[in-house]
Amino acid sequence: MFKNLLGMLLISLFIVGCGDNKEDETIKTNEKIAEPLNIEVEENKNARELKVEEKIKVENKQNSYYLDYNVKSEYSQNSQPANKDASIRVKPRTSIDANMHIRSPYEKVKISLLVKKLSKDFITRCSACHNDYANGIIGPSLLDKDSDSIFNSIMKFKKDKSLNVLMTELVNNMNEKEIRKIADEIYEFNKKVRKLK
Repeated sequence: MFKNLLGMLLISLFIVGCGDNKEDETIKTNEKIAEPLNIEVEENKNARELKVEEKIKVENKQNSYYLDYNVKSEYSQNSQPANKDASIRVKPRTSIDANMHIRSPYEKVKISLLVKKLSKDFITRCSACHNDYANGIIGPSLLDKDSDSIFNSIMKFKKDKSLNVLMTELVNNMNEKEIRKIADEIYEFNKKVRKLK
């Protein structure tokens, strides 16, 4: 027992002796103290005197690309438009306004066709991924496909569950007649869009 106690005492002394004693260490730092700047102060004998030369403004009569805010525009709001067809003056677009008017390949689609859209079956089952007009958001665009290729693509999801989990769940709740109806509807919509191009 005495040997065990002596062994424990030696081990504890060894651990304490080898430890870092941060109190004894001194850290030397090389800090340079900044010297204050010398500021010269002069008495202002004439407060109204110009001490800085004023920049000479040269009026540029040429039309330049950059805006000159000191010159008012010669454009009058009451003047006639440049071409006779422009009956309403249009103010310059902001970046938000420009983004709202981005041209798309389907800009000539008639409003009646857009209002009609596709059926409620397509909207409830397909539009979350393929958009209301079948041009694809998450899923691929269906606009260039015929009825048989759309039908065959959907049937692949019904047979192979590993292709797409979402499509498999949607298609398992539909019979072949419903799938054929949606495929034909998308194809008819595609034909109308192609006529407008």
